[in-house]
Amino acid sequence: MPQARKSHGLPQRRVLLLFTSVRFRTTRTRQRNACGSRVSTYGQVLKIAVLGGGTSPEATVSRSSAKQVIQGLSERHNTRYIELSPNMPAELIEYAPDVVFPVLHGSPGEDGSVQGFLEIHGFPFIGSAMTASALAIDKFQAKCVWQTLDLPVLPMKLLSKATWSDARCSDIEATIGNAVAIKPRAAGSAIGVRLLPNGGDLSAVLSDAFQSHDYLVVEPFKAGREITVAVLEHGGVAEALPIIEIQVLAANEWYDFTNRYKEGASRHVIEPSLPEATIARLKHVAIAAHQALGCRDFSRSDFIVDDQEFWLLELNTIPGMTPTSLFPDAARAASIEFPDLLELLVENASARHEDGPAAP
Repeated sequence: MPQARKSHGLPQRRVLLLFTSVRFRTTRTRQRNACGSRVSTYGQVLKIAVLGGGTSPEATVSRSSAKQVIQGLSERHNTRYIELSPNMPAELIEYAPDVVFPVLHGSPGEDGSVQGFLEIHGFPFIGSAMTASALAIDKFQAKCVWQTLDLPVLPMKLLSKATWSDARCSDIEATIGNAVAIKPRAAGSAIGVRLLPNGGDLSAVLSDAFQSHDYLVVEPFKAGREITVAVLEHGGVAEALPIIEIQVLAANEWYDFTNRYKEGASRHVIEPSLPEATIARLKHVAIAAHQALGCRDFSRSDFIVDDQEFWLLELNTIPGMTPTSLFPDAARAASIEFPDLLELLVENASARHEDGPAAP
């Protein structure tokens, strides 16, 4: 992934303080045990099950993320990849992992279904619990929560295939406008998103979208800079990592599924040139969005920023870990290398298990 780095100096002091301990412990305890494996932060080699794949349209991306996670964890732990399939429950029970890392994108998997299974069976796992996962993947419900906290979100309409009629187009154009973004209610990686930046045949576009999705969210189209903010927790404390601007390199294209995962299609600009007040506000809103939904461990929030203001678009509870993914880039910008990032997430799940069951 091509990257451009504009430095605003060292990462903020709170981020450094938060993650110094895990980096110090990881460095201090990297020694080999009698079997030749590296021991973990706590002096133990853990069994970690990495879940990936499934039937989601994002399953291929999930498998790519899972491959990177396994490579990053294998130096310090024993890992096993388990495909999201009907055999997954039996494989998990047979393997009896110390920690489960769901690297699942889309539904099923990122929507709380797998997280609920893991909670019922008492498996310690990385990432948000069932309720937060289900809430975050639902763009409509997530924004309803954020609206109650006065976080900056765009006005929206929820449309149902079962009750849709072309007569509603005039209502949408009157309240939202004719330049709109049409999104599936619960999908990621820009799958199914349709943009009408200059207006168009709204009825035809919606009818086509309803062929693949039962519920759609319609909001105003906003031109601007695409910004993402990663949030990382340690010890229950959430901190925002350095922000990233996404620049699509091809003219007249946007950050769709292809440009997200095609090598060289986009550039990640670390700590882009923005007013310091805007940067601080973006980080504040990302943390607030993370906490409002009850997320834990990590998340990534996406924004559109123009010259005057910005809007929170959505939050991802299982950010991608592929070679072109944003979250690892943000961690590196905060001096957290990929294996140390994974170790920190493992520590979070292990600590929750030691402390007892967490609320969903």
